[in-house]
Amino acid sequence: MTEVAEAVARLVAMKHGTRPPRTHIDPSRDGSEVVSAVADRLRADFFRRIGLDSLLTAGSSL
Repeated sequence: MTEVAEAVARLVAMKHGTRPPRTHIDPSRDGSEVVSAVADRLRADFFRRIGLDSLLTAGSSL
């Protein structure tokens, strides 16, 4: 649970508009963070291609 508390503290300390859309806590280190990062990047690329990049937030171009 310490990892979750530390992640929350880091997010709260970030300036508005710079917080990522998702934060990963992966104590098992099973690689889910890498998979989610790729999915986020593909989603952002798709939004740009279809002209909806105005819907993307500062942290969504992972």
